Amino acid sequence: ENIEKEDEAPKMCGVTQNWESDESIKKASQLYLTPEQQIFPQRYIELAIVVDHGMYKKYSHNSDKIKVRVHQMVNHINEMYRPLNIAITLSLLQIWSNKDLITVKSASNVTLNLFGNWRKTVLLKRRSHDCAHLLTDINFTGNIIGLAYKKGMCNPKLSVGLVQDYSSNVFVVAVIMTHELGHNLGMEHDEEKNGKKCNCKTCIMSPAISDPPAQLFSDCSKNDYHTFLTNRNPQCILNAPLRTDTVSTPVSGNELLEEGEDCYCHIPPNPCCDPATCKLTPGSQCAEGLCCDQCRFKKKGTICRIARGDFPDDRCTGLSDDCPRWNDL
Repeated sequence: ENIEKEDEAPKMCGVTQNWESDESIKKASQLYLTPEQQIFPQRYIELAIVVDHGMYKKYSHNSDKIKVRVHQMVNHINEMYRPLNIAITLSLLQIWSNKDLITVKSASNVTLNLFGNWRKTVLLKRRSHDCAHLLTDINFTGNIIGLAYKKGMCNPKLSVGLVQDYSSNVFVVAVIMTHELGHNLGMEHDEEKNGKKCNCKTCIMSPAISDPPAQLFSDCSKNDYHTFLTNRNPQCILNAPLRTDTVSTPVSGNELLEEGEDCYCHIPPNPCCDPATCKLTPGSQCAEGLCCDQCRFKKKGTICRIARGDFPDDRCTGLSDDCPRWNDL
């Protein structure tokens, strides 16, 4: 979707439709969910962020400065997705310091298509991740500052987005990326609800960014996400990332596991994880994961991911909190 900038005509987010019909989604999303129903299952998004050459030059060829900015961005994104029980980890940060590896055009839909193809054929082969977003310094036509494929999460080509690094305020850019990730997760613009009230005047999925930027998802967005999980059940966001699958960060108070840490120091605290040390509490084997229950590994053979098509159920090993894919065993 496209998002707009704050200093001119509203800056827009341009959502790009994927190849599938929306008919069933639209019917289901009209159902009202009670607050009790809006208790979301834990999901994990392993995010790859690619910084284009224009942004690299914008920050005076200072990769360290860009890394700090990106990590701060991911921390902000994590906080905004916490109410939806989604944890974001940075699995890959690639800075195009020599040249752009695709042609970054001002036509956002063209650039998104090129980036999606590159992600599918090149980036996924380098490192496994769930979704990739391109941070760019280019000015897209039409006041667009963000674009993503709607309901594209976990698709090799469509699980991508574009975000313009248009503000010096890192939180503003984090809100744009949060918005675009929302489209990847099936969320539509709040004002595109046929008159249905979303209980939020300026929320994250507004088509134009507000001043100050929104920090909350509307009831409509939560409904859209719930429908996406129910109808699509995207498999790539079920597994918690390993510590070796995250990029270390110099930023303190982050949501990324550092060397020497056993668990995420959540607020409110996880009873399995000591918030002061980010170590497991005494007697705990694990803190979270599909094969973790009340701080202990689930028994060997416990189903942790239901069968998908011709694939059998995935089962816990009894030795880890991770739910291995059946073909990884």
